Amino acid sequence: MFKPYTTAVVFVITAVPSLLQLAISGLEPALMRNPAAIAEGEWWRLGTALVVQDGGVLGTLFNLVCLAVLGYFAERAFGPARWLALYAAGAVAGEAAGYLLNDPGAGNSIAVCGLAGGLAVAACDRLGRALGAYYALVLGASLVMGLGTWGVIVMVAVAVAGSQLVGKRERLPLWLFAAVAVPAAGVLAALADLHGVALLSGIVAGWISKGTSLSTSRSTKPA
Repeated sequence: MFKPYTTAVVFVITAVPSLLQLAISGLEPALMRNPAAIAEGEWWRLGTALVVQDGGVLGTLFNLVCLAVLGYFAERAFGPARWLALYAAGAVAGEAAGYLLNDPGAGNSIAVCGLAGGLAVAACDRLGRALGAYYALVLGASLVMGLGTWGVIVMVAVAVAGSQLVGKRERLPLWLFAAVAVPAAGVLAALADLHGVALLSGIVAGWISKGTSLSTSRSTKPA
């Protein structure tokens, strides 16, 4: 039976401070990404910002659930080393963009974007690809949540489309999952949303990982 040890360890490291911050009001400000503080030498915030959340209770729960689910499928698809590479790709790209754009904040969602991007383009199983694409789709649709009725309509449409993407994954061509994730990531990045940069980083890392895996398997085949 597959045991996602890497996902479990990262989940605990993330969940403990993320839940503690709900009771300790000063924890998030002390650990969040603060470009001004980072410029003054508090560089460690680029890492600690990943273990606290700025989305309140619902945002915290959403990020932790996504880490558990996408982390499980990513570790099953790629193994611990590539899991960490994808997670780091999203985290580094997202935190760097946040610093350069002077965007303070916190949350592990940018690191999860690395996993989602990799899954959407390189997972061996269709469920993993579908979940990665669905996550990218939801992030893209979240941009319209503040538009009142129209925002609700768009989110409902995305939920329906996403359920079809996952539910009918066996009937869909593999390229479709990447075709959903890449434009969503591109739109987010163009609008200076850190999740777009992180998704694109995960997508690129996933493609590289896939190419490396194929090259390795070919080189190990007997002549």
